[in-house]
Amino acid sequence: MRALPNRIEAASTLPDDCLPASVRELVDVIGLAAALAIVEARGGIRLCVPKMAAPDHWLAQAIGMHALRALVAYYGGEEIEIAKCAAAMQRLREQEIDAAAQQGETNTTLARRYGYTERGIRKLRRRVEAQRDDDQPDLFAADE
Repeated sequence: MRALPNRIEAASTLPDDCLPASVRELVDVIGLAAALAIVEARGGIRLCVPKMAAPDHWLAQAIGMHALRALVAYYGGEEIEIAKCAAAMQRLREQEIDAAAQQGETNTTLARRYGYTERGIRKLRRRVEAQRDDDQPDLFAADE
């Protein structure tokens, strides 16, 4: 069984502009969580996809056998470029920090855990809050 970081396991959607076309294709093949697990493990370098899905392969541990079988069926034997997806990974990290803050974690604790300063955590939380507010539909906007 795979053990993905919380931010990847919890990711259900990301804006399309966060992911390059090659990774969106990977998402279509194996799903968002598995694709992001590969990006986290191998972003910025080529990935040699095995010709056969084996349970002892590192990819089976990283993404699970079901996703590995789909990956092998689509890319088996190929060497594919894995983009770093820095914007997507940063957004997931920010979402993870925000979720922990929503559960009552202090800025001090979050700063220590994620390698930020307390000021950096405060700024991040304000930015995420502003994004959340922007994503909310305006109930009082005039219909056109």
